[in-house]
Amino acid sequence: MLKTPLTHTIRSCLSSRLRSVQQRTTAISAVRFYSPLPRGSRSPANRTRIAYERGQYQHPEPESNYTYTYASTGAVPNPNGVITESDGIYRILSEPTLVIERQMEMMNVFLGFEQANQYVIMDALGNRLGFMMERDLGFVKMMMRQIYRLHRPFLVDVFDNAGEHLMTIRRPFSFINSHIKAILPGFQNEDDGVIGESVQSWHPWRRRYNLFKAEETDDFNQFGAIDAPFLSFDFPVRDENGIVIGSVDRNWVGLGREMFTDTGVYIIRMDPASFAGMQSYYPEVGGPLTLDQRAVLLANAVSVDFDYFSRHSNRGGLIDFGPE
Repeated sequence: MLKTPLTHTIRSCLSSRLRSVQQRTTAISAVRFYSPLPRGSRSPANRTRIAYERGQYQHPEPESNYTYTYASTGAVPNPNGVITESDGIYRILSEPTLVIERQMEMMNVFLGFEQANQYVIMDALGNRLGFMMERDLGFVKMMMRQIYRLHRPFLVDVFDNAGEHLMTIRRPFSFINSHIKAILPGFQNEDDGVIGESVQSWHPWRRRYNLFKAEETDDFNQFGAIDAPFLSFDFPVRDENGIVIGSVDRNWVGLGREMFTDTGVYIIRMDPASFAGMQSYYPEVGGPLTLDQRAVLLANAVSVDFDYFSRHSNRGGLIDFGPE
């Protein structure tokens, strides 16, 4: 084949272009591109979930300083407790981890109109276990919600998927510190069914609660305390020795939902198995919590939602309704 000047010129151009592409490819492969994770993905729980979905998650081996004071075998202790295996709430509280999602209130979003709260209860895999619903007692109760807003008294009932009443969470009117009780139904005298209580402790900026379990007498025994920093989304429960025995963590659900809706997702950890992969955050973990203690922590999650994350009630909706 004869090499004409035109053919030689074309081959030279193609060879030069190929060398240029190879050099650019080599330069690109040497650069590592990072994409910022959304805020929710930075939390330990969400990083673990994302790794699991990508097939990259490996169950960590317990470190030497990772303390298990009770083997997580699925059996939940409840010495001298109010809740027994025959109670319907037993099935839900036997889960090591609960996920609570507050449902969207459309009238709150568009009108700033305070509606009765509703929550869905799920396990760690997203299977629905039951739901919680604030009692709506008619027109007077509706007006009280608009006037008292976050300070209002309320009764929140816990149900299973079949609609069976399992437990009641009660809070009287609260001007500063909320005081919530977990109550087991079926007692002629409601005070006989009190499982325990969560009492908010005032502080100018920290988020504090004291958790108590009811005893056989009229006394309450404190089993844990929450002392979370300013604007914290995580509420670890510590015993008298400072060891974490449980936690209520609020998950970030996206900028749009956080700004324009009154919804929220809470992770309730009640067993050492719930803290797997979080040793750097919680080097010592005790537990598991007893059934009665878990009931109090579930009530505390409702208190946390009202006290710190239901602020849209005071801001009004897209069209303001009612007093600020």
